[in-house]
Amino acid sequence: MNAPELHIRVDTREKGRIIKRLEDLTGVTLEFAEMDVGDYLLPGDVIVERKSATDLILSVVDHSLWDKVAKLKSQHSKVVYIVEGDLYAARFHQQALDIHRALAAMVVGHDVSILPSPDADNSGMLIYLLGLAAAHGSATAERPGKPTIRRDAQLYLLGALPGVDADRAEALLRHFGSARKVLAADADALAAVEDIDPERAARIADVLEYGN
Repeated sequence: MNAPELHIRVDTREKGRIIKRLEDLTGVTLEFAEMDVGDYLLPGDVIVERKSATDLILSVVDHSLWDKVAKLKSQHSKVVYIVEGDLYAARFHQQALDIHRALAAMVVGHDVSILPSPDADNSGMLIYLLGLAAAHGSATAERPGKPTIRRDAQLYLLGALPGVDADRAEALLRHFGSARKVLAADADALAAVEDIDPERAARIADVLEYGN
């Protein structure tokens, strides 16, 4: 069965590993253009803004985040931020509560989706899966007969959680059986997984409770 085709418009400033990751995916066509806002334009007018965790924190500190969000919202139907790196690493004397407030305002106040990613490779896979969902709907993502693709996608998702590397993502998926169950687990349940200590489990649970 042929891989689904996916056309992505990419801002010319995007380079490096993420571009190679996307180019290596079967069925993906990249069109490079100077974009006014955003980094990746997907089917259905879904715009993706890719930020490092440090750059996002800086934009919160200098308040430029809100102008960017407003501009993205005014020009596109759906806005998604992919944030690479650890938002909670010590930097700029920023408190976790300030980050929580900014993320909550983006999600609830501006209807912006935020996806964490540990690195460019994972960001590329997220963009690919977002594009497939936008172009073909949930039926493509859930189509039977593709267990390896679904499993890899779940591992990418779990690998974006704080303190979760590839081995821990495997352990979480093996223990709970699905990414959905991992994301619904509390700190005690997470701490029962091999190589997930209570401190790490609490940190994961804290991140997953943003919307509450």
